[in-house]
Amino acid sequence: MNTRLPDIVLFDLDGTLIDSVPDIATAVNAMRTSFGMPEVPVARVRSWVGRGLSTLMHRALTDDDDGVADPGDHEESIRVFRGHYRRCCAQHTSVFDGGEDMLSWLAASPIKVAIVTNKPTSFAAQIAKTLGIDRHLDVLLGAESHRPLKPDPSPLREAVDHLGGGSAWMVGDTRFDRDAAIAAGIPFIGVQLEGDQGRNIADIVDSDEPVFSSLRDLHDWLRVRLD
Repeated sequence: MNTRLPDIVLFDLDGTLIDSVPDIATAVNAMRTSFGMPEVPVARVRSWVGRGLSTLMHRALTDDDDGVADPGDHEESIRVFRGHYRRCCAQHTSVFDGGEDMLSWLAASPIKVAIVTNKPTSFAAQIAKTLGIDRHLDVLLGAESHRPLKPDPSPLREAVDHLGGGSAWMVGDTRFDRDAAIAAGIPFIGVQLEGDQGRNIADIVDSDEPVFSSLRDLHDWLRVRLD
């Protein structure tokens, strides 16, 4: 990839900038309890996230990564999950080490910053505000009924267009982030901050696509290219 810094850096949210799984697991287990199902460990929920709320509920109801729940149960599970998650979504969620400094540095630079996430916009915005990272963002795009989810490239293109166009990079932790970036013609940077949850991004990137194990390392890499 061309390592000259772009006009815009697009970030995924969950697993890239923040560890949100503890709170997601709380809401998932509350939903499962309402269905008479046993709770599952946080590590199991961690392996389910990344494809948006609909897929998460299918997995949580079936205990199967490729499972498809009964349509009525699926609809109800989303309603129940949303109710619980709205109350707990920022209780134990945290910005990964180095993330605040990196975002603050980017915000003070000429580079524009966006979050493009498969998390519903209302939750993403609430979390960003509670954690204080919203002040570093130029735009946040989350899941909406009219907006396709990654790996569809449309949200990435929408964010770039919203910010006036120009060159962009995508930073993410899953193949869905990478696939969206490739489809949008945007260089991809991987981060692997939660350990190998069966989706080790380093296993699927090309040799010229960097992968970082901390946001501090990513920050240093970006800073060298600006300075």
